[in-house]
Amino acid sequence: MAARTRLNQLAIGIVNLLIVALVFTSIWPFPSGNFKVDLPSASEISWTYQDGIVHIIAPVTIDNRWIYDVDDLSIFYSVTNYSHYSIVEQRMEIGEIPAGRVTETALDFNFDLLGLYNHGAVSMVFSEDLLDFYVEVSCMYTAKLIKFFASYEVAVPWDPLIESYGVSDVRYPSTLPMPGDPVSVDVDYWLHTSDLLHGVPAAQVEIRYYGNETLLGTASTTIALGANHTDTIRIDVTPAYYSNYRVELVIDVAGFELRKEVAVEGWLP
Repeated sequence: MAARTRLNQLAIGIVNLLIVALVFTSIWPFPSGNFKVDLPSASEISWTYQDGIVHIIAPVTIDNRWIYDVDDLSIFYSVTNYSHYSIVEQRMEIGEIPAGRVTETALDFNFDLLGLYNHGAVSMVFSEDLLDFYVEVSCMYTAKLIKFFASYEVAVPWDPLIESYGVSDVRYPSTLPMPGDPVSVDVDYWLHTSDLLHGVPAAQVEIRYYGNETLLGTASTTIALGANHTDTIRIDVTPAYYSNYRVELVIDVAGFELRKEVAVEGWLP
């Protein structure tokens, strides 16, 4: 009887040890790094822009180097900017990752930058920003006996689409025109845009010259986007006497309307 009792106790002890070993081998891969999720760096993210929509592809690597398969792997991710505007919230179902396998996937999503801009997120158009990628991973481990959750986070710099624009100089002719002829005014302007806009349809540029609130002359052109651009537009201005003169620069850049006004000294014939 005593021998049977000791045998039962030994069997229970072995089972307990197996349970401890099972639990240990199930939990250990996470702190040891044998199961991990690598989020992308800024240089690994692909960005494209068209018709107000930004398309982002951010590669993600899931490394299961432990002895058990991972089942029912699901990834939830959200992206916000520095001002906490929600860019995207989305879930991906990955499924199974066999033991010892490295799986590559991607956070692949679009967001409406023009819509965000119209709702007040102007920093993403004109200023540097940070996009905060938050990723939550859930899966079943150890023959679906243990459920695991982990979260990961990385901040990725965002460059402004439109870095700067404006009027740098307004020049009048040095000689008098013939009576009744228009005055040719040269307006120097600049537009610096992100290379993300390379290949997007050209910007529409218009320069307007006002005396008080009367439009005295206008001229327009187009310029390619995705680089630093400096140019001069010549406007034929109708001679007139006013107390105040100004030049207005109007640029349509990929759906964003930009305006800049500069007060100028009037040139009188």
